[in-house]
Amino acid sequence: MTMNAVSESFQDQEEYFLKEMQKMAAEDMDSSLERDLQEKKTFDTKGNFEDITRPLDLNEDEIFYKNYFKAGKDPLTLKKFLQSVDLDDAVSRHLIIPELLPEIISYEMYDSEYFKEGVNRNVILTRHNRYTPPFLHRHDFYEIIYVYHGRCVQNIGLDRKQFLEGDLIFIAPGIYHTMEVFDDESIVLNILLRKGTFYQMFRPLMGGHNLISEFFSGGMYHSEKIRYLVFHKAQKNLAETRHRINYLWQEQIHNDMFSDQILVGMLIFLISMIMRNDQDVMESSLSETHSNRREDFQVLRYIEDHLSEVTLNDIADHFGFSVSHCSRLIKASTGQSFNDWKRALRIRRAEQLLLGTKTPVSEISAELGFENPESFIRAFKKELHITPAKYRKQAAGKATQT
Repeated sequence: MTMNAVSESFQDQEEYFLKEMQKMAAEDMDSSLERDLQEKKTFDTKGNFEDITRPLDLNEDEIFYKNYFKAGKDPLTLKKFLQSVDLDDAVSRHLIIPELLPEIISYEMYDSEYFKEGVNRNVILTRHNRYTPPFLHRHDFYEIIYVYHGRCVQNIGLDRKQFLEGDLIFIAPGIYHTMEVFDDESIVLNILLRKGTFYQMFRPLMGGHNLISEFFSGGMYHSEKIRYLVFHKAQKNLAETRHRINYLWQEQIHNDMFSDQILVGMLIFLISMIMRNDQDVMESSLSETHSNRREDFQVLRYIEDHLSEVTLNDIADHFGFSVSHCSRLIKASTGQSFNDWKRALRIRRAEQLLLGTKTPVSEISAELGFENPESFIRAFKKELHITPAKYRKQAAGKATQT
């Protein structure tokens, strides 16, 4: 037998054993979790165990929203319906009724509202209530939406999109959007990952030179060039993805001291595998409205790579463009002027260095090209309303608590 044949035989055996081990591990996890759920009779926050693998009856809020939705088709019927609403009950249930309770609606949603300080929780899965009135809102973190069954419609920025079963949607921070699920059968899940955990785990994806890297970099630096990414999983590995989502859902209900770590690990694995293997079924807002011009990305990368000393003249000289063309290109790509974009990048880089290294503030200031530490401290405090030293100390304190 030749050495090549021996090598191929070894690789085949290795792949076989790896697959068998993964299969055994998956079966073990599934049976173990199922036993625990049965023994503990675990319920969701409203006292009902929701088995998303089966058709779900409408809950109390969904019944209200469905009646509200049907009444809205006729002005007189809607008027009578609104007059019959018990406002105290509606407030206590935090029902979305724009005509009666506009002050309840949260148009700006922040990471801190979902992930309370001092609570060791990094992943939250929720099911979107069917028939909820659509309302415009945005988050300061990435939102992940999975269409488990049926369909939904979303307005994301200026785009109106219908998403179908199996679609996994990522919406960038700061993008206004709405959600519509107007039937009894659809099941749409919201998956939230704590902002700090998200950036820590997916920061390596921001250094690449592709659409995914640009999407995550843009979200971190508040660019709105790419508003969303969609992976159409119905076209590829639907059953596998749904199985992993099932496990995430069940693990959240299980909720013991290990659950958060398991959820973080599984979610990171799921997202990373999808982004590695499923770019052929990926869609983005960029493909809807823009041509993905290579020069845009190259200019933005050049700014990042020469952040401490870069000027518009440097960029123009390097790429052979006029200064005015560079200025327009940066504005069109990021929504910000060159100076604003550069300042945002420097502050974000400073955050990374403060959190990920023990480099003194004075050295960070010099590394990022500030004239002196005082200038750096002023710029940092103007952007984040806290000094670099306090920012680092506060972050260290949170890490100790968790």
